[in-house]
Amino acid sequence: MMKDRPAQLFRNNELNEYMIIVLPYAEINNEVKNFKREFFKKYGPYSGQNSCAHIGLMSFFQIADREEKLMQSVQGVVGQLKGFEVFLNGFEFDSNQRSVYVDILNKQSLEGLYHQLRLRLFKDLVSLAFLNKNYTPMMKIGQNLSPLQFLDAIADNKTRAYTNNFRVTRLHVLKRKAPYTTWESLAAVPFAKAENELMGLH
Repeated sequence: MMKDRPAQLFRNNELNEYMIIVLPYAEINNEVKNFKREFFKKYGPYSGQNSCAHIGLMSFFQIADREEKLMQSVQGVVGQLKGFEVFLNGFEFDSNQRSVYVDILNKQSLEGLYHQLRLRLFKDLVSLAFLNKNYTPMMKIGQNLSPLQFLDAIADNKTRAYTNNFRVTRLHVLKRKAPYTTWESLAAVPFAKAENELMGLH
């Protein structure tokens, strides 16, 4: 008779969820928080109302024992790239997720970063099931709005002006353990520094 396998091989808490994001300057975070407070007052509660301003790159599950390898993979990509500017401009809307977000003018740098991370993580340890081939960078204000909230948000913000920019100099890796309710900061991974950054000009 076969012996039962040890239960610990299948415990959910051995799987961590990881998220890789870009954070803007504190000034932009405060502006986005003001947008979120305004949305809450106008439209009522919604998903994402309490999160900080960020641009999500990817999220996935991974066995906790592979965390060191995961960080080596991220550092292997980011450490070879120089920082770049992100230019924010106006509001856009996604009808599939009923989401509202601040649009990004120069998406190419973030898209290129995403695809390099995607290929490296897949090569080293992460299933492509977690890493979509298509990626559109955005800074979400709210998502999964009700149909009425979404229509009101479009009417109020489709022509609203907003511009700002910030320089990306590091990626932030977050993680959360079962039951996957609270994110904690795992690491800030710096990009390779250009000469003018080393001189303190950025």
